[in-house]
Amino acid sequence: MSSGIRLQLFFWGLYIASEYLANLMHIPEGEELQFLKSVLLSLPALLLATYTLIRFGIPHILHAQRWFTFSILILIIAIFLFYARLQWLTLIQYLEHDQVFRIPGSKVLKNVIRDYATVALAVCFYIINDYRVKQSLNEKLIKAKAEAEIKLLKGQLHPHFLFNSLNNIYSLALLKSEHTADSILKLTDLLDYLVYRANLESVPIEKEVQLLENYIGLEQLRYGEFLKLSMDLQEVTDGVMVAPLILLPFAENCFKHGGPGIDGDFTIQLFLEADQNQLLFSLKNTKKLKQDESTTTGGVGLQNLRERLQLIYPNQHQLVITDSMDAYLVELTIKLNADGKI
Repeated sequence: MSSGIRLQLFFWGLYIASEYLANLMHIPEGEELQFLKSVLLSLPALLLATYTLIRFGIPHILHAQRWFTFSILILIIAIFLFYARLQWLTLIQYLEHDQVFRIPGSKVLKNVIRDYATVALAVCFYIINDYRVKQSLNEKLIKAKAEAEIKLLKGQLHPHFLFNSLNNIYSLALLKSEHTADSILKLTDLLDYLVYRANLESVPIEKEVQLLENYIGLEQLRYGEFLKLSMDLQEVTDGVMVAPLILLPFAENCFKHGGPGIDGDFTIQLFLEADQNQLLFSLKNTKKLKQDESTTTGGVGLQNLRERLQLIYPNQHQLVITDSMDAYLVELTIKLNADGKI
């Protein structure tokens, strides 16, 4: 049984109980069952009025913004309830006295107002429940859309990453470097991460650090002594969970757009601190003296990362990128949950 049906049964059960208990002190002794029957006799008119609005008036007229037609329907229902209350009281009088009495309309006005209020309250319950159901469905659709977008962005990121890594190995192979085999081994570890962990909702921060170190290790093999690397990864708490591939695009962007500065060295300074509440990450690198205009936009990987951060950590992150004449600085702050998970 759905929650909507349970709510309706509860409402009408509450109506019957309240009508009976509210009039119990006025019922002559021995006529309690007869009064309960009279309450039940009034129920069909209320049900008809209520469900005419719920099943027809609201979905087909009100939602279509046909305000005048809806007002006419409300008026018709009001007249129907008034007439039904008169006929109901006439029927009760006949059942009790075996004689038809003419009931003045003014005598039933208080009861009719209560009938109107009951129908209005039932409709309000329906609207609130309908809103709750639609809100829940909307949240599920938003979550599904976000998950689909994240998978799409990851799919775009992987080829971009592999393309860069294979280019690095190709460069080593052309130079007949002794580090070629080592670089292939590192790439194997990276591929293992992409295949088995990149599609998870969250991963331990240690795995992200290991991925980062493997990638930078590949680049170190290519640049050799021209690369001056400073890595501070000491303040990383075990067990902290983050979204996969959240740091790698920054490193990719660093090597793609960075290069030797004025002093001839390619300098990179990397800092990472993470605990159960917050992740702090910064990456600074020198820039090539002459930049190719086609590579100064940040690339596909960095744009994907901006979108992923917005989807996974909405209102929980701050990304600041400073692009100066001779250096490029990325500063990322992510507020994590108390348990360190997404």
